[in-house]
Amino acid sequence: MLKKLEINQFVIIDELTIDLKDRLTILTGETGAGKSILLSAMDLVLGTPSTPDSIRVGSEKSIFKATFAPSKNNPVWDYLVTNGLSKVADEEFIVYRVMKREGVDEITFNDKPIELETLAEIGVYLVEIHGQTANAGIMDHNNQLKWLDMSGGFPQEFFDNVRDALREVHRLEKELEEEKLFLVRHKRKIRQIEDLVKRFNSIGMGPKGFVAETQTTYEELLRAKETSDTFQNILGRMISASGVNVSLSAIEQILGEQENIDREQIADLEKYLSEALINSRKAVQEMMRLGPEYDIDTKPLNHHKDVLTVLHTISSENKVEFDDLEEFYEDISEKLVRIKNGREKVKELEVSLIEAKQSYKHHAHILTEKRIGAAEVLSNNITRELAPLKLPKAQFEILVEEKPDNPWTEIGFNEVTYMARMNPGSEFSSISNTASGGELARIILALKVVLQKIQVTSTLVFDEVDTGIGGAAAAAVGDRLALLSDNTQVVVITHSPQVASRGDQHLYISKKVVGNATTSAVRELTEEERIDEISRMLAGEDNTDASKAAAQSLIDEAIHASSVRQQEAAEENITTSEQQAS
Repeated sequence: MLKKLEINQFVIIDELTIDLKDRLTILTGETGAGKSILLSAMDLVLGTPSTPDSIRVGSEKSIFKATFAPSKNNPVWDYLVTNGLSKVADEEFIVYRVMKREGVDEITFNDKPIELETLAEIGVYLVEIHGQTANAGIMDHNNQLKWLDMSGGFPQEFFDNVRDALREVHRLEKELEEEKLFLVRHKRKIRQIEDLVKRFNSIGMGPKGFVAETQTTYEELLRAKETSDTFQNILGRMISASGVNVSLSAIEQILGEQENIDREQIADLEKYLSEALINSRKAVQEMMRLGPEYDIDTKPLNHHKDVLTVLHTISSENKVEFDDLEEFYEDISEKLVRIKNGREKVKELEVSLIEAKQSYKHHAHILTEKRIGAAEVLSNNITRELAPLKLPKAQFEILVEEKPDNPWTEIGFNEVTYMARMNPGSEFSSISNTASGGELARIILALKVVLQKIQVTSTLVFDEVDTGIGGAAAAAVGDRLALLSDNTQVVVITHSPQVASRGDQHLYISKKVVGNATTSAVRELTEEERIDEISRMLAGEDNTDASKAAAQSLIDEAIHASSVRQQEAAEENITTSEQQAS
């Protein structure tokens, strides 16, 4: 429910606070005193766009503060928890909005800044406003469909089947479009792609790791060849005619042949030369032992070199990083297969799409049949509500049509229209075109009486729902509003004494003019003041004992009707409990 609404510097309101009760609140007062202004303020705390020209003259901003206390089962709590605005279903929350002449509005939810769009989404769960200019929600075909589905209580499976079927249609449509676009873009490049794949295949392009393995193997073979070449070079220098071994042997022989050399003096030299010769011969033996290990077949080396040459050439020509060649090869290989199989793939997708569309139509039609059944029940329930509202000959009907040529949705392709006829024999037509203002107001009230049983909106606001009616019809409207308020907070702006008499709370809106400034005020009436106000509504400004007595009579009737409803509700609860027990 809406517990409190505080308004500052808005149109003719200087500063105003309204505390609302949880049942039926009546708002009456002077013409132009600000009743419609209160509705505008409610709209703003529910997320409607700013209207800076409505800021009170002399002020730069209007301030609105609303305290809400929805029931624990109101879906607003799921929304708030999902969007991180509340951890659990709490008792109440505060919406605060500052509307400025210049700049962006400041909007907070429990002191947390939020966007206007978020406020509007929250507002949908909290308050519905109905009246001469505020019935767009009732007339909206999408809402009419939503309420029909809620009244039907269909298993979620029906909706899941339609949703899943449509998503499959969209998936296949997207895949088919992408496949056709791919073929258009790449079909002309098929020769180029084939040549590239052949070049890759010619070098034995393998799975992931091929390029790195080729590079590594080539480097290992290259090192082995360089080592082998080095050994051969050294060995050649050591055992050739002018090599180390021959030279050392010759030197040793020359020294041995010299007779006049002091042997003691060259003893160390002879020792070193002898050791050098011995070590040199050992080195040759060791190199000859190791040599075979480094002998390689140059054919694998040349093969790997050729492979790397091809890879580097492809990398350069196609502006692909060398390390990304494997991914590039995989990509163009897949493209080649996709191009060659493209026509067949398109045909498969087209067949699958036809089957998916048939599946969607099948499940959507099942939903249509369920809705037609639910529409008959809901139509009958609403028609029964029209007689108590003094429309005994009026009939209500819900038209459910299949519109497969309209854009498909995840809830089917039905268009639902709420229709009525005021007299037997006349044609049914949309409720917006069927009735006069007073008749339409009562039809909408009948709708809400029935729908509120399946769609619990925290607060319902009716703006002059009694327009164009009086007497018994107005009393009937008052009774139905009171019935609604048994389980829902209802706020009614009215000029009807019959409606006003049904209220649990009566607020009076007035205005005063001081100099050039007009200010609106609201106060709750006492029981005595309430009788005077209803008397005034009955007889005009001149209250008489008779008009006061009539006002008291209306109030007594309302009290009695409320008592009867409570007794009937209690009996119904007992019957329900007994049925459940049995």
